[in-house]
Amino acid sequence: MPPDRGRASKACTACRKQKTRCYDSSNRRACLRCERLGWSCSLDVEDQRSRTDVEEAWIGTSRAKTNRGDDERFEHLERTVKVLTRRLDELESGIPLQNSTQPLRDTPSQDEVSIQPDLEAGITEQAPAPLFVLRDVTTQSGFRPADRTATNTPSRGLSDDIILKGLISEQDALTLLSLFKDHYGRWVSFNPLTATSVLLEDVRKSPLLLSACCLIAVRHTQQGFATQLAPLLFKEAKTLLSVAMLNVPQPVEFFQASLVLGMWSTTIGQIPLSIDSWLLSGFALQHSIASGIFHSSGEVSRMPQDKRELDRLCIWNHLCLVHLHYCVGTRRNAVIDRKDVNKCRLILGSDHATNFESRMVSEIHLYWIIYESCNSPVDLPKTQAALHSWKEEWKYLFDQPRSQFVQMGFHFAQLLIYDQSLKTRSAAARESLLSEMIRLSTAIINLAMETTDERTRHLTDHIYHMISFASVTICRLLHNYEEQLSLTHNLHSLDTLILSLVSWLHAIGLPCHVAHTMGDVVAAFHKKLRPDYGPSPSTSYAEVDPAIQDDFAQLFPELFGAASFDMSESMLPDFQTII
Repeated sequence: MPPDRGRASKACTACRKQKTRCYDSSNRRACLRCERLGWSCSLDVEDQRSRTDVEEAWIGTSRAKTNRGDDERFEHLERTVKVLTRRLDELESGIPLQNSTQPLRDTPSQDEVSIQPDLEAGITEQAPAPLFVLRDVTTQSGFRPADRTATNTPSRGLSDDIILKGLISEQDALTLLSLFKDHYGRWVSFNPLTATSVLLEDVRKSPLLLSACCLIAVRHTQQGFATQLAPLLFKEAKTLLSVAMLNVPQPVEFFQASLVLGMWSTTIGQIPLSIDSWLLSGFALQHSIASGIFHSSGEVSRMPQDKRELDRLCIWNHLCLVHLHYCVGTRRNAVIDRKDVNKCRLILGSDHATNFESRMVSEIHLYWIIYESCNSPVDLPKTQAALHSWKEEWKYLFDQPRSQFVQMGFHFAQLLIYDQSLKTRSAAARESLLSEMIRLSTAIINLAMETTDERTRHLTDHIYHMISFASVTICRLLHNYEEQLSLTHNLHSLDTLILSLVSWLHAIGLPCHVAHTMGDVVAAFHKKLRPDYGPSPSTSYAEVDPAIQDDFAQLFPELFGAASFDMSESMLPDFQTII
């Protein structure tokens, strides 16, 4: 309803034509309707006559300008809508916007050129992608999603890292980052001489990397603190990772974080494949192509010279290594090829090639041999020859410090090849393979327990996967070939070895440590297959639920038996009986 004003004593001409009621306005000149619409009102005729000619000219000019301004704004909006509609039509029709050899549309008209620069800038040079246009328009509209997570790029602020979110204090972050730098920093090329406070400022540029580092280090604190903080950090890391996967290009911190989460995926989730390291490392390697971070490492003929390039080559090598670990562990295809594997040798020609880096390169080539042999019918003589050549090339590492991991990897490679070959051999050959598999499995376990030192709790998850697989293999062979193996082996000593391994794994770290997790798996599996041989020296053995083995076997099929053998409903191997 209009304001409580009286009706005009006489309706104006405009109101009479529209057959509407005519009300007095506040100025008592034009009626209320004409005043609001800016129309000339017949009630104002007398007042208009009293105005000077100058006033009439000024008012007329001003009104004309206002009308022209309104018209221009409407035309501008119409042109904007027309451009957006055209872009959407191009998107829906599937026309490639940047790779098409034909122009997407005619040359823009003079009117279209006047559209806002941020929407239409550069339209004659290179059309922005349609989704980017919609993104920019959405941003300009002021729309924000209800649950907004920023991306993992250096340009972002610190507003949503784990410190300012209140998940962890800055002092605790310093403590955890110091632990990570000391025990894991070389994997991601952290400078060991950098002060932790300075390193924290750099790492906080990437909330994903900060979350990943703290998540690995928290298992070396107190159990209560780890139990409370680890699930929160794990959730945060997964959220940040899912967002970062969709952004290209990515900074080097993304690749460092991907390496950390992939290399210790069982640790952070406390269950195998809680993060699919094959998928994560594969994505990171694909992102490296788009981001150009490791471009210099792609030149096989040129060895990087400066420290920055060498550090990035180390990260590239380690990404390839963790990817091959899980290609072999889950028997899936690799996103790298032999040429990429050969690039990893570049580091050997520099002063940066420590014993650690040399071992990593040797392990990459070892796993490439396993990968090629396991993805096709096993040619045992050919694969054995390849493994022998590998050992000859890298035999100097067997006499250097930390050689137990080189030996362990070599035994593991042989064990996998024999495992693949077992059911295709004759009875006599199978008997020989069984003895070799027992020998190799025993050697892996003994190497692990006999070389325990202060670094043991800081090993990668893959080391514990190899050890656990060796013990699982012994359990399966004892269960299915007990009678035959009793003729050549001391079965009691093999059972005792498994039980001792469980105690060793449980003693390494907190319950959130991967060793403790794998100890539960081995204990459950041994208890299920060998119920009459126990109890374990570990008091926790009696409390282990054998059903845990089924869960882990489904989650990690290659390393825990669901795919290495033909399985019955009870998850037991279907070996043929040796005659």
